[in-house]
This record gives sequence, C-alpha cells and structure tokens, in this order.
Amino acid sequence: MARDKPNENEVEAVVSAIKGVGDNRYVVAYPSQDGKLVPSGTTITFSMSEWKDRFEPRRGQVVLLGDVEKFAKGWRARRARPIRLNSKEE
Repeated sequence: MARDKPNENEVEAVVSAIKGVGDNRYVVAYPSQDGKLVPSGTTITFSMSEWKDRFEPRRGQVVLLGDVEKFAKGWRARRARPIRLNSKEE
C-alpha cells in the first residue's frame, strides 16, 4: 500500500488544536518538517469548512494543507485533507 504524498503546493502538517464553536471552528496545525513553502515551527490555520473528509480531524493527525496563504495574522490554508493509505503502489 502506498501513502498519499503532498504535491508541490501542499504542506504536510500536524493538527495541534481545534478551536472555536459551531460554524466558527478552525484548526491549528504545524508543518511536520521544514519545507519550501512554510518554515518549520510556523502555525497554519484552516476553517473546518475547508476540511475534505467525512471524519473530523483529530489532535496529532498528520494532514495535507493546500492553497496556503500568508495574512497579517499568520498562515491560512484554503484546502485541508487527511493522509490515507491507498491501494496504488509507490
């Protein structure tokens, strides 16, 4: 089994917290390694409305973040998805 890999515009990150209430919930994540797009130790947030899976993200889960943009208050991702095993060989 092969694992999903980030494409050149995605950042692999670890979920550290889920904050907010109701429609205002968002996720705080840290890049899992120093990458081309975002330095290690930087937080990246994304809205739960951007999450692309039937199960909610969990603390400690490794995720892939896409369309990451810098704002005055930090980095935000417009796409977020889990990393899964798939049936294709690497």
